[in-house]
Amino acid sequence: MDIQFRKLESSDRTDEFDCGNASLNEYLRRYAPKDQRRMFGVTYVAVCCDPPCKVIGYFTLANTSIPRQGIPEDLLKGLPKYQGLPAFLLGRLAVDKTHHKKGIGEVLLSRCFEHCLTISKVSGARYLVADVKPSAITWYERFNFLRIDGNQNAESIKMFVDLDTVRSAVDGKAAAAAPIH
Repeated sequence: MDIQFRKLESSDRTDEFDCGNASLNEYLRRYAPKDQRRMFGVTYVAVCCDPPCKVIGYFTLANTSIPRQGIPEDLLKGLPKYQGLPAFLLGRLAVDKTHHKKGIGEVLLSRCFEHCLTISKVSGARYLVADVKPSAITWYERFNFLRIDGNQNAESIKMFVDLDTVRSAVDGKAAAAAPIH
């Protein structure tokens, strides 16, 4: 199966997308194209490239800030005393049920990390924040996301990852893959 990862296009088939969560399905179909046109968020998709391109997964990326009082003190050492810390928002991440457990979610998150690291070179942002469904907390913790204290409800838990942690992991993998002379 040929899968491409790219920005959502108007020709992409989203009508059959079903991740098992009605609000995530509806967001992709109804709101992602509008948000993208209005520059409130950019949606990136994994598409199966048998024309027309069917979306099998997606994530949305936007800008935000997070209150410093939710971040553990040891992670704030040496940072400016700003009340709102610059961050990216992983607005949504979902994979079609027919493609669960195939690594698509991991690749989407990896692409999200790549975008954040690239953008952070030209626009300051230190963190990636996500509103995580309780059933997905363990999955996000595998990628070093931590809970933001005091920002939770029955439907979602705010979590974040420090982009320095992501950058170090990427740099470590690159160093490990480099040939030794």
